[in-house]
Amino acid sequence: MSSMTSSLAVARRVREAIRAAGRSQRRVAEETGIDETKLSKSLSGQRRFTRQELVDLARCTGVTVGRLLGEEGDDTSVSVTPPQLETAGATPASPDQARRHREIVEAAWRLFAGKGFDAVRVSDVAAAAGVSSATVHYYFPGKPNLFAATLMYSVKLAHSRQIARLTAVDDPVARLWQLLDMQSPHGEIGRLEWSIWLQSWNRVALAQGIDEEYLEIYRRWSETVRAAIADGQELGAIHPGSSEAMAQELTALVDGLGTQVLTGVLDDETMARRIGEYVQRRLLVPGAELTIERPVPSSEGSPPDRATA
Repeated sequence: MSSMTSSLAVARRVREAIRAAGRSQRRVAEETGIDETKLSKSLSGQRRFTRQELVDLARCTGVTVGRLLGEEGDDTSVSVTPPQLETAGATPASPDQARRHREIVEAAWRLFAGKGFDAVRVSDVAAAAGVSSATVHYYFPGKPNLFAATLMYSVKLAHSRQIARLTAVDDPVARLWQLLDMQSPHGEIGRLEWSIWLQSWNRVALAQGIDEEYLEIYRRWSETVRAAIADGQELGAIHPGSSEAMAQELTALVDGLGTQVLTGVLDDETMARRIGEYVQRRLLVPGAELTIERPVPSSEGSPPDRATA
């Protein structure tokens, strides 16, 4: 498929997603932070969407990056499809209901992340989403159900980031670095996303029994890291040994440093440097180099898109 044909195909799928989401082009531009002129050119196939723009468009329209790229099949370089959350409330039965449901979750995501679970009332979410409290309760009988949906929201959008940034990355060491970088709290949105994770860890730690759903989410993230390490070992770029043990140590490092960033002990640039130094010192064989590339988001201040699927 030629570059132009590919651009036209992606543009067509983005237009379809925008129509299905009931969004205007202007509203999409506002919500994603994409310049209207650039968006118009991309929608006509004259300009290619950047990877971050595709992530923002997926968030805005409620689809996956894989759908926009026409690559919905399994890809072993990224996490598997996010698990589906069993909802205790009504399931959206129309495009309008799906849009309303998504807007409620997005509003709750930002409120829970910014203020904390206990400080947010259902009425606060309703006001932020522009609906009544009864409408929120129609889809989410209780606040815990709503919080669970915001966690799944983070999972889905992190999966979209992986599809956008990893699909064409063949080098396992580069793929490993991209995975770790995507799971770090960069900027406002990254910090808000990490807030959801820290609150989830706290709720799971205080709960009676084991949260199987949460454990499965974390297992999928760890397995994605382990697979990248194993691929690097096959190529001789990463030291031999238990890829599972290496992944456990590495994800624990990311979790600990991420918590330090969120609490102000560390800044995110220092976190990235510490992770890079660890990978170079403990994982890579002599002669193998880690090239650190940090993509610049197209819309750092836009609404959100850790988890992985």
